[in-house]
Amino acid sequence: MLSKSILWSTLVAFLFFFITPYFFYWATESCFQEYVRIDISRPDTELNIGLLAIGVLFLSFAFTNIFQKWSGGIYYNKRGFYFGLWVALLEVISIGFIRYATQDAFEAPYYILDSIYWTAMYAIGGVLVAMVSRKTS
Repeated sequence: MLSKSILWSTLVAFLFFFITPYFFYWATESCFQEYVRIDISRPDTELNIGLLAIGVLFLSFAFTNIFQKWSGGIYYNKRGFYFGLWVALLEVISIGFIRYATQDAFEAPYYILDSIYWTAMYAIGGVLVAMVSRKTS
């Protein structure tokens, strides 16, 4: 269950999924802010970076583990890309529709932009995991 391939792939996925969103949302804050109806984010002083890191670590481990089982030991970049798209469809796009239908915190363009961003993130993350898995297996 804990092979060298899974550990290294999880580490790379963790770094990618932990660092990249911070810079993206920091850079696009003004663009996204116009679509916020109710600000539900925590102030920076209340942000629990440790819990965030644990959550992203669990996400990265599950992402890597499921990809390696799904790919059947054939770690092509194309498979990683498609895997990331499927994860985005399952998690981001479908949940975006559900949240938009049930919550009043954001306007529709926010969900669309956020879904496009996370679809790209998961697709790139899938390619990264495929590359690291191939090199370390």
